[in-house]
Amino acid sequence: MPDPPRFTDPFGNPLPEPGQPPARRPPREPEPPPPPGGAAPLPSWPLWTAFVALLGGFIGGSLLGGIVYGVADANGHDPANAPIGYDLLANLLLQASLVASAVIFARLGGRVSAAAFGLRAVHVGRALLWMVAGYVTYVVLSGIWLTISGADDASDDITTRLQDDPSTATVAGLAVFAVVLAPIVEEVFFRGFVFTAMRSKLNVAWAAVISGVMFGAVHAFGSPWQFLVPLSLLGVVLCLIYWKTGSLYPCIALHALNNCVALSAALDWSWQIPLLMLGSLAAITAILLPISRLGRRAPATA
Repeated sequence: MPDPPRFTDPFGNPLPEPGQPPARRPPREPEPPPPPGGAAPLPSWPLWTAFVALLGGFIGGSLLGGIVYGVADANGHDPANAPIGYDLLANLLLQASLVASAVIFARLGGRVSAAAFGLRAVHVGRALLWMVAGYVTYVVLSGIWLTISGADDASDDITTRLQDDPSTATVAGLAVFAVVLAPIVEEVFFRGFVFTAMRSKLNVAWAAVISGVMFGAVHAFGSPWQFLVPLSLLGVVLCLIYWKTGSLYPCIALHALNNCVALSAALDWSWQIPLLMLGSLAAITAILLPISRLGRRAPATA
């Protein structure tokens, strides 16, 4: 058995004997290259966290939503046809549960910051180019699918609620939820977290397809089955835009635009569309501006 080294540093590493030249350090390994599209290095979120975070978020949101509808029942309302305020509150709690679940599981990989979820600066010209290309592709392919499947006249729950109750309160509540809050939360969760976690083990194509299908599937509760294919396609397109631009801001803006068009079509709006879109972008900016500063100086976690 060889004798232990006579001279060691405080960490137990051997030191050269007196009179001997210092040992040469091994060459430093090169830094890993950044991911395609010019984005910053990916956070180290394990693949399994994408699925567990979605499950945890939905369980938490369902429990909180059950409490909301329990209150509605106690106040004499049928939970299946409760006033719109109960539905909006239940959906808001579901969105909050998804974000909380993503943050909890993201901390398993270390530092949590807004930039890690994709809330980082972007080149405007590059973003607009990919937004236009992605949205045109989505509209064309979705139109073909809806025509083939015979779902041209189908409608989802939001459209039905607007047509049954086009009051100012209903329109305002659904507009805030669908055109402001949902684009932020769903992009942070599905693109910022789920897509990123999947890329830890999968290539971009498979990560985009799987996370896109997950995005479409979560809308099954309020949409006809024919709508799930276009929604999944939208999820894939948004993943690719995030990959190419390295920022979540173009995805949030495009998501808001799509919901704005859908909401306006349900209300037969025309000149109101640009006003709704500009208002939603202003509200989104007001929400994200302070959030984008969070976590920049947060210490790394073990």
